[in-house]
Amino acid sequence: IHIVVVACRGKSLEIVNEAATMIKSAIVFSKTKLNIHIFTENLEDEFRKKFSEWPLSANMNIRLTFHRLSYPLDSNELKLMKNWWGPCASFRLFLPTVLENIDSILYVDSDVLFLSPPEDLWNHFNLFDQRQVAALAPRVGWNFQVPPENVNFIQMRDGKKTQVNSGVFLMNLTRMRQPVFATDPDISKTKSSWQKELLFPLYRLHKEYMIGDQNLINVVFHFNPDLLYFLPCKFNYHHKFCFDAYRDRWCTSAENDGAAVIHGNANTFYNNYAPTFRVINDAMKKYNFERDLERFLMLPMEQGLSDPNVENHIHCGNKTKLFLKSIRKMIWKIYQRRRRER
Repeated sequence: IHIVVVACRGKSLEIVNEAATMIKSAIVFSKTKLNIHIFTENLEDEFRKKFSEWPLSANMNIRLTFHRLSYPLDSNELKLMKNWWGPCASFRLFLPTVLENIDSILYVDSDVLFLSPPEDLWNHFNLFDQRQVAALAPRVGWNFQVPPENVNFIQMRDGKKTQVNSGVFLMNLTRMRQPVFATDPDISKTKSSWQKELLFPLYRLHKEYMIGDQNLINVVFHFNPDLLYFLPCKFNYHHKFCFDAYRDRWCTSAENDGAAVIHGNANTFYNNYAPTFRVINDAMKKYNFERDLERFLMLPMEQGLSDPNVENHIHCGNKTKLFLKSIRKMIWKIYQRRRRER
């Protein structure tokens, strides 16, 4: 499993701690050694200092590679892209080019936490059909009434339109490097690979939609919906799935199975807009790889979520079971395994 994160100091002064907490959550629940790739500039020493504080057992579970953050762009293109939406956030667009010797990756934003084994997410590569190149989670539950020509929306197989969130992004880089992508007919009728020659003309033609690089990803798959595998939303669970009591907006897979990966976008790991996310993040930050997951990780989460100010909050309150279901399942499996080993 190759997990990729891009980390530059900018909006978040906590970027090193934030990315390290994400990596910690992956280690805690993983059943195998993980290949962690960190693209950064001027922060490698801070990352190494952070990881040196971890026990040897934790560091032995990862194979860590730091990469220089170097965009494959000329100076004018770099000026346009580097600080688009957030410092170096757009770098994920160029991973198929810069990671030329890796077949597949799981890209995650730094403000993401695993609440289940990364293998559960990685295994969705095996569910791709022969053409699909990537997987993203849709914004489920929203009845988008937009015209078919709106390039910021992707048509699903059931005919509904959606947008995808790119904070959790399974990328088959080998397939993305092949000339399989159609573009806007006003640009070209020839298919191309995922590279700047595909991305920049789409950006320029549809600039009115381009708040950030996530919009450009939506535009690419607007023209290539058959190349996209839709992940269950439990693998990118964020506050918009529970910010009100309107059930049609809820994420059904998370309601049924529990949130497997949570995304603290809109700064919800730190503010009080949807405090359930802050509670989960705080508990993971404080956890220090103790063997007893139930006592040192799950119970602090459970106690924080049961606080009346959290449980009764208008945004994402009363979701304790949803956030703890995957962890409880994992702990039960660990206890079962230990019992068999005795």
